[in-house]
Amino acid sequence: MLEFNSRVLAEGMDETNPLLERLKFLGIVSSNMDEFFMVRIASYPPDDPELAQTLLRAKELMKRQENYFLQKMAPEMESAGLVRLMPEALTPVQMERLKTFYDRELFPVLTPISLAADGPVPVLSNLRLHLLFTLTDGKTSEPKYAVVEIPSNFPRMVYLPSEKGHPFVLLEDVVSFFARDLFSGFEIIDRGLIRLTRGAEMTLDEEKDEDFMKVMTEALRRRREGAIMRLEIRASAAAVRFICERFSITEASIVPVSDWFDLKSVSQIALQPGFEQLKRKTWEPRPCRDFEESDDVWALLKSKNVLAVFPYESFDCVSRFLQTAAEDPDVLAIKQTLYRIDKDSPILRSLETAAEKGKRVTALIELKARFDEANNIEWARRLQMAGATVLYGLAGLKTHAKACLVIRRESEGIKRYVHLSTGNYNEKTARLYSDFSYFTTNEDLANDISAFFNMITGYSQPAGWAKIDVAPYGLRRKLLRLIRREILVSTPQKPGLIMAKMNSLCDPEIIEALYQASKAGVRIRLNVRGICTLKPGLKGLSETIEVISIVDQFLEHGRLFYFANGGNDEFYMASADWMPRNLDRRIELMVPVEDPETKKRLMEILNLYFRDNVKSWHLIPDGTYIKIEAGARKKVRAQETLCDRVIEEEKNIVKSIPRTLKPQKPLTSLQHQ
Repeated sequence: MLEFNSRVLAEGMDETNPLLERLKFLGIVSSNMDEFFMVRIASYPPDDPELAQTLLRAKELMKRQENYFLQKMAPEMESAGLVRLMPEALTPVQMERLKTFYDRELFPVLTPISLAADGPVPVLSNLRLHLLFTLTDGKTSEPKYAVVEIPSNFPRMVYLPSEKGHPFVLLEDVVSFFARDLFSGFEIIDRGLIRLTRGAEMTLDEEKDEDFMKVMTEALRRRREGAIMRLEIRASAAAVRFICERFSITEASIVPVSDWFDLKSVSQIALQPGFEQLKRKTWEPRPCRDFEESDDVWALLKSKNVLAVFPYESFDCVSRFLQTAAEDPDVLAIKQTLYRIDKDSPILRSLETAAEKGKRVTALIELKARFDEANNIEWARRLQMAGATVLYGLAGLKTHAKACLVIRRESEGIKRYVHLSTGNYNEKTARLYSDFSYFTTNEDLANDISAFFNMITGYSQPAGWAKIDVAPYGLRRKLLRLIRREILVSTPQKPGLIMAKMNSLCDPEIIEALYQASKAGVRIRLNVRGICTLKPGLKGLSETIEVISIVDQFLEHGRLFYFANGGNDEFYMASADWMPRNLDRRIELMVPVEDPETKKRLMEILNLYFRDNVKSWHLIPDGTYIKIEAGARKKVRAQETLCDRVIEEEKNIVKSIPRTLKPQKPLTSLQHQ
């Protein structure tokens, strides 16, 4: 995780990227580090000898990020007109505007909270900025402390009128400047700023015979009081000591911050309209050609399998598939897994519509999707109100598979339409994450997916699947068999070949099998975005293994596996990475892609990634990464090339002629002339 964040930080420091593009990457680093402390650091036992070393590396990374922002990026922003002003430096006009905003909007929602040493310890919100005030009443020498949470439902940047540039004041500076109004009768003798990061892991008894939604709701409430994993602070030494004692924070958890806190929210500047010269041109996904050329979804999918690659192609094809199913009177039922969902999801609105129209809608919503639990609970309630059957998965396992099954009555009988994906049913992340989306009516796959839904929604035992493989019921064994088969068919004259694209690779058994394959001469090319504990290029162990990582404008998220199989090559799409949690503790799907047209396209994409010499990193035997340089070679940037290809495809889209011709109605006013 830290190695990946280091590569993201390098992208944020790459000055070939526009200023606000670099700021976005620094924001991603901040967001990733928040999760790192909430999840990874929280998972360490306090006495684990690795914890201190991991914390040290994490702090070094955060310090590099902070230094670059302060020394390089903040001055560049100021030169570009994005100027942070302190309230005391404002013009009279600007001050009047700021005071009006504070009095009318901000002051009513502020709540000072006492940190009295003899009072109860308040629960300060996770990842929220809190101003820390040192106060005196003039009667005693002992200082008093209080905090004020900076409201998260206001923009962090308060923009002010100016004849030049786009100056702004940070919200915490506004509150700090006017804070005298909050402490009548006290004098503020010092100000500081703190931000707590709490552990996000939840302990659940999933076997208890009660409403699991209630169990999750209660667990979310308890999470707000999770142990403090990190204290980011700018304050006097005395105030730091007081906070650590009051909240039982260890010295190892302290992260001093000199000026700008939470670059994740600061990076929202990059999403503001304007400043186009400081941004990379926004990518607009192009229509999926097959869907765009057809006015009949069902006829299209009966005629061929369809692959869409996000975000190069638009998620609209999935939305249209579900919307058509919801509105079609011949559709009898829809079954779908849902993991991370947009707060305003057209997918779920289609499921609501379908249920309200009397179709049998079954939605398996994973309430344990970390950090999306509250949103998923709300959607589960909405779907239940609409009449859908809502299930929450299997005890002890997260349902991470991405699948949708539509059952339709047609003249020749019941027909099943299947959608499978490597990414979530989330239209917002589909614009940011690179994923594979596959539509098919293949009977064997449809039978398997029907049996899969029966397994995860009822008491059906894992089936003997014809096509798919399911974790934790055999996916690991299948992957090991595929690797071992590649060893068996590999010869010196025609070495085997394994190519795989995934987010993480850290499963010891899979890694050992890959080492064995390498020693047998199998060529192995791995595109692993994040964590990779395999060591490539070691003599006598992994000499034939190559590992790259692509860090570019879109987050690489798709899982794709290829096995040459002595010329009878096989492709698989999956929701699972090669990690113990995916293979042993989650419901995951791996599905074969067998039609030649789709296989050809997937191979072109896989090979393109390994040709990238602009945004690609190469893992070397010591476990570190080096940036691949184009040198004198022609520059190849995989994501840019994929954008160019769909732009070219868009030029060739031919809209189909509507099957039903409808006369245009005349205007009412003309009918009577």
